[in-house]
Amino acid sequence: MDGRKQLLCVVRWPVGGIRSYMRYVYGCLSDAWQVTVLAVETQERDALAADVQQFGGELVLCRGERWGDVAALTAAVWRQLRSRRYDVIQSQGFTSASVVTAANWLPAVPHVLTVHGVLEERYLTGWKGRIRRAVANRTIMGADVVYGVGHDILGHLAEQVPGFDPDAPRVTAIPTGIAADMYSSTPQNRGGFRRRAGVDEDTFLFGFLGRFMPQKGMDLLIDAVAELQKTSAGNAAFRVVAVGSGDYERVYRKQVQEHGLQDYVVFMPFQPGMTEVYHDLDAVIMPSRWEALPLVAAEALCAGVPLVASDCIGLREAVAATPALTFPAGDAAALAACMARLLADDGQIRAGFVRFQPQAAQRFDVRETARRAEALFDGMIRNRHRLPQHDR
Repeated sequence: MDGRKQLLCVVRWPVGGIRSYMRYVYGCLSDAWQVTVLAVETQERDALAADVQQFGGELVLCRGERWGDVAALTAAVWRQLRSRRYDVIQSQGFTSASVVTAANWLPAVPHVLTVHGVLEERYLTGWKGRIRRAVANRTIMGADVVYGVGHDILGHLAEQVPGFDPDAPRVTAIPTGIAADMYSSTPQNRGGFRRRAGVDEDTFLFGFLGRFMPQKGMDLLIDAVAELQKTSAGNAAFRVVAVGSGDYERVYRKQVQEHGLQDYVVFMPFQPGMTEVYHDLDAVIMPSRWEALPLVAAEALCAGVPLVASDCIGLREAVAATPALTFPAGDAAALAACMARLLADDGQIRAGFVRFQPQAAQRFDVRETARRAEALFDGMIRNRHRLPQHDR
């Protein structure tokens, strides 16, 4: 132990936006903090390890091959809390928080639940769902501090969890930021991503960046592309590149084939150099059904790339007062209309996003997120579970 304050981050799903959150925020914490990330091993293990090494943290991985991921993570947290003294535990998401609640009852280390998602109804139906809801509600109400990565998500909890008060002293919203400067500068190897995707410079390139799961709305984007084929906009040279991974990739590939859109939709795996990706795109599409506060929107806006976004929870908060083209969540025809506007654009829409870049860089600067998160952690140590009122 080197005298620094010790933060234990517990994460069941160290992928996508949660992994990005850790990379950005922990990378901007002061040297007074040492971060240990305790996570379940996933297919993004190497990327996670590189992120943790970059911000100077320690990575502890566990596998759930015998007892399941949740049981393995609970046991790993229990062992970690008995092998080292931690000042604060930050759980990333509801499942991680329930694990901490089970393992932390005796050490009673101050615990902050960071909320990255909604309580999805599809997981809360039937007798198993009722148990999950009861566990989630108890976990949320039992956390010392509930920290939402946006304001919308706390409003959602107020609707779903009896007794939850988003204005309570132990509840705070700290909008998540990014390393804005990284996206605003043009990469030296511009064009490399297009070449890997097999898309020439004259083809309008839409990008879908994220997990392949129902929440993200890739199925709606495929329907929108099919809708474009029925209009004059379908004559324009365009392509959609879907970058990511997830359990539903096979489903979406099949949907593309059923629509006969193989020449219009390309699937690619996770790309390590995302700055290059953004600057090779002509527009980013976010057809999400819900979000907490998506970092893809912030990254696109800081890169000056035109953004088409649904008006779902969380995403509407991220794109408010920006040039983003918005459409009603779940409406594939409206999404197709937004895409058609971009295909017909003479450069004015793009210019508006470029002019907005400096505002985006200031608005989504992760250094402010990290400052407030660090003040929260310090306040929990000083006050033993009470949120510092001055920084809410």
